[in-house]
Amino acid sequence: MEPSTDTPIPAKKSSQAEVAMPATDFQPAPIPKVSRYLSSTALRGLNRLGDVVCPGDNKDLPLFSTTDFAFHADRMLSYMYAHDRDGLVMLLTLLAWTPKWKIRALLWLSERHQKVPDYLGGIILRTLYVGLRGMIFTLYYSKLEDRNNQGEKIHKVIKWDATINPRPEDLEGASMYLGTQSGNQRTQSASLENPSAPQIQEVFSKAREANASLRRMSVAERLHYIAPLKEIILRRQEEILDVIQRETKKSRSDALMGEIFAVLDHLQFLLGEAQKTLKDQKIKTPLALMGKSSQVFYEPMGVVLVISPWNYPFYQAIVPITTSFVTGNATIYKPSEFTPLRGLVESLLQEAGWGSDWAQVVYGEGETGKQLIDARPNKIFFTGSVATGKKIMAQAAQDLIPVELELGGKDPMIVFEDANLDRAVAGALWGAMTNTGQSCTSVERLYLQENIYETFKEKLVAKALALTQGVDQDGNTDMGLMTTPAQIALIARHLEDALAKGATLLCGKQWDRQSAAIPPLILENVTSEMLVYSEESFGPILPLFKFRDEMEAIMEANNSPYGLSASVWSADKVRAVRVARAIVTGNVSINNVMLTEGNHHLPFGGTKNSGIGRYKGVFGLQNFSNIKSVLIDGNSSKIEANWYPFTREKYQLFSKMTAGLFSTSPKGLVSFAVNGLKLEGLSGKLGKQGRK
Repeated sequence: MEPSTDTPIPAKKSSQAEVAMPATDFQPAPIPKVSRYLSSTALRGLNRLGDVVCPGDNKDLPLFSTTDFAFHADRMLSYMYAHDRDGLVMLLTLLAWTPKWKIRALLWLSERHQKVPDYLGGIILRTLYVGLRGMIFTLYYSKLEDRNNQGEKIHKVIKWDATINPRPEDLEGASMYLGTQSGNQRTQSASLENPSAPQIQEVFSKAREANASLRRMSVAERLHYIAPLKEIILRRQEEILDVIQRETKKSRSDALMGEIFAVLDHLQFLLGEAQKTLKDQKIKTPLALMGKSSQVFYEPMGVVLVISPWNYPFYQAIVPITTSFVTGNATIYKPSEFTPLRGLVESLLQEAGWGSDWAQVVYGEGETGKQLIDARPNKIFFTGSVATGKKIMAQAAQDLIPVELELGGKDPMIVFEDANLDRAVAGALWGAMTNTGQSCTSVERLYLQENIYETFKEKLVAKALALTQGVDQDGNTDMGLMTTPAQIALIARHLEDALAKGATLLCGKQWDRQSAAIPPLILENVTSEMLVYSEESFGPILPLFKFRDEMEAIMEANNSPYGLSASVWSADKVRAVRVARAIVTGNVSINNVMLTEGNHHLPFGGTKNSGIGRYKGVFGLQNFSNIKSVLIDGNSSKIEANWYPFTREKYQLFSKMTAGLFSTSPKGLVSFAVNGLKLEGLSGKLGKQGRK
């Protein structure tokens, strides 16, 4: 997905004004206002209940909902049995929609539980009285004593003697998901810069210990850390966008749609699908194994190393890290040195309550990645260039480390004469220029049926000339700038090579071959001798081609060492599907472009030089798991027919049973049953007496 980068060249000053961005070295986050166990609705219910029980006195005692109770709430809930906790969450969710006068009435009734016989509901009322009031008083008292050192006064006012003030040993356990407490601040999640070999070994040692704790958690418990992460990203959206733009030079809309929205959509998929996808799966057991049962367990692989590219740094961090996490793996994440988003990922995970060793960030260049592979992770997930992917695969092969490679593309877009031209033009322009063309699935080859070629070209160029470009702050700009100097140089080389060999530049002639503000570059008369014909450009450069018929379009689309994505445009959906099947690729959008990535239920990956493996969707969750097959038999005295000793009689019975089982005749099933029973009896006899 990220082309090979040669030695970076100095960037010339661009005429484009870039917005000032905040520093990316994040300070430790405050104690989170999100909960590991309680959804936003349940938290609202807890607030509503708390304000009824502890309304404050407008002097020394504040209203319950003005206190920051999430930390203590999670500590308290972590000691409850899961089914009790689930019941409490359900009740608090109901209270979120209950008028306060009804909550007061419920509490008033619960106070009179002694007057109600147990068989008429007295037990339930007593449970509500002790449980609801006890929870609120405990949280309220503990937080205020913790913050204001007024525990004695508050204790006397509310007449409650419970407390969950943090003890050192409590905080040590709580640090597993809240980080280590130090005064009023918490330490950052683990991260290193160009670590030494001993430091890398320490990173892996911590990751393996973290994996042991993650294995003990259920998928549902892991998902408790995904929900708050989603809410935190939503709340900190503008701040995240600032950092992304500062390092990538994207337009604001590109960053919002391609990074924030896509990440949130992925997290929503995990919350809805991960638990049922990763649960133990019952598998059909054949008739010959009657009496046995079969299952598949989806278990953690161990420590997953994620190496990400520079083009979508936020998306390519959060998506694989959270996929790895919900499947129970500890993750070591190395971002691209060009767009490291330094401190951002750690800050978000920390605020969401993640343990510091569940996902460790290691910063560095290619040599650091090589050293991390030498430490032998249990899986490598790499997104980047073909050249680097081959090196990683060769290195991983020495230790037989499973690799998943999401590499580059030279994606074709095929437009037939019956397609809606205005829609197809708009799709082609966005598909080629989104993220300034720096996407592995951007359109890099546009095939137009010959009788619509001129009309399509005219419309496309007109729309391209109308695009705006820059690093904006309000979402009012279409294209951003290029991210790395090396990629600017590559686009200049592709363009100059094409023009020197006879291609025609239809728009973008004003580009100086040095500025990061590369406008849309649309070419025609491109031939197979040109670099832009076969090499991945990874920029806003789009060559146009004519084709006569369906077979020629398919042949041209497949004439590439890549096979990542494609799109087919036609009013004839039967033809469109037929062409989609014929293209050798991992993803196809019909009458749309780059949209398979928009459905997080679909797997994503490529063929040929575009990579190995699939991630996202059900397949992605399974690919981050050790898929364990299990066959369960009873603890009986039965001796299996295929066990020793082998005899002539046993061979004859097994042969007859086999013929009956796989026969298409109705008599075959009878023969299978009769000979199978005889064989079972003989096997038991031989098992006890042995061969005579």
